[in-house]
Amino acid sequence: MWKVSQIICIGAMAGMSVTDVMFRKVPEAFLILGGAAAILYQCIFRTVEIWLLLGGAGIGCFFLFMSKVTREGIGYGDSWGILVLGLYMGMWNLLGVLLGALSLLLIAAMALLATGRFKRNASLPFYPFLTGGYVLVLLTGVG
Repeated sequence: MWKVSQIICIGAMAGMSVTDVMFRKVPEAFLILGGAAAILYQCIFRTVEIWLLLGGAGIGCFFLFMSKVTREGIGYGDSWGILVLGLYMGMWNLLGVLLGALSLLLIAAMALLATGRFKRNASLPFYPFLTGGYVLVLLTGVG
């Protein structure tokens, strides 16, 4: 059975996915609120060991660095979302989410390229795939 926090997380990520698809932007206020909520959740319930939370935050910081280096080839909103998920889930679960998200992204990109509806230099919003990766982790029981 899914926890209330997981259902809230799915709802928040689904909402951010819609805004990412429609506007190619994720509201900063949601990311700040999500980060604060993840930290508060861990302070109250401590579901993951601190070193795993720091590892998850480190992965998020790496993605923020990559956003800077690639001049937002990876958007800052996506990277902040990964950082927030790392604070909420910890390192290993976050890596599972990223594996699922990147796998879904690969499948979608290959399908769009094969049908000719997508050019090589085009971009896709990442939040829907991040949400899909999170759901995959929940469905497989990893998270």
